[in-house]
Amino acid sequence: MGMEYWQVGAGYGGESGGGRAYHDIFLDYGVMLIGPGEYGDYRVDAQVYGHKRDGRQVQRLAREVKPGHKVALKRPAGHRWEVLAVGEVKSDYEWMPVFDDVEGWDIRHGRRVEWRKPADGSKIMGGFTRGTLNKVEKAETKQAIEQMWNSGQQTAPSSLPSPAEKLRDDDLTDILVEDGVEIKQAGEIVRTIEEIRDLAQWYRERVREGIKVKEHETRSFLIVPLLLALGWPEQKLKIEWHNIDIAFFDNPYSEDTDQCVMILESKKLLESLASRTIHQAYEYAVKYPRCRQAVVSDGCSYKLFERKGGNDWCYSAYLNVLKPRLTHPYQDGIGGASDVLVSMLAR
Repeated sequence: MGMEYWQVGAGYGGESGGGRAYHDIFLDYGVMLIGPGEYGDYRVDAQVYGHKRDGRQVQRLAREVKPGHKVALKRPAGHRWEVLAVGEVKSDYEWMPVFDDVEGWDIRHGRRVEWRKPADGSKIMGGFTRGTLNKVEKAETKQAIEQMWNSGQQTAPSSLPSPAEKLRDDDLTDILVEDGVEIKQAGEIVRTIEEIRDLAQWYRERVREGIKVKEHETRSFLIVPLLLALGWPEQKLKIEWHNIDIAFFDNPYSEDTDQCVMILESKKLLESLASRTIHQAYEYAVKYPRCRQAVVSDGCSYKLFERKGGNDWCYSAYLNVLKPRLTHPYQDGIGGASDVLVSMLAR
């Protein structure tokens, strides 16, 4: 059997259009990953993937991709494609539990890959097709991949981290109380999360069926209920204020004040929470010196950023209401569910 060449996408669409991108995980950890992962390890129950609309790509990864095959890491660039790296597959199929929550996406099906970045930067080219994982058919595209491999700069991947500790609702309640939240409010926060979780799962199924869940729906029905449980009265919140989706104030809002203390940028369910989004939040926050926190959320996942001085911000904590964890699912030094909730409590 001759050499096979593959194309793999890490997310979909461009960040500017709300698409998701997680190519950095591929390069940081020396892997290629695809979903859906919620049906479990392919080797345990392969038949289930044969009946799922998006299961074919899992079958390809597990059965057709082989060690030694070459693969191009691509993302859309208008009507063409941007190749971020090319790699050589180094392992058989692996089930990687640590990647069950990549900003809301479950992409636990993987293989180890030695990635090399093009020596003079990513390449814009044709010859690829839509889809997460497909073979490369055109001879000139295969040749271009081989040339990029031969001249590319090898990456130095990190070891896979251990999965973060999952939090049951009772555990989350206890941690909130230990962090100083009153028992009654801690219980109310967790009960609200349970209700949001049920609605979010229903919404996610609708999205899979092709039904759109708009941004104002996630904001109204998934995000605002949590803010109220965190102690924010309606009088201290402004919706769509000066281009900010939700602005938070120390005191009941009046036209005499424009000093918000926190901002939240809301997105459509399963839309990107990537760097472009938080940079947009930074641009808003710099106008308000008392604003110390910025949050980005699609109604399920929350990324919390904190101001460290001037306009220096750091990614501080992550929450997924469907899968709360003690710390970030895979990134060291990033807090988890309780850190987000405590930081977002009403002042």
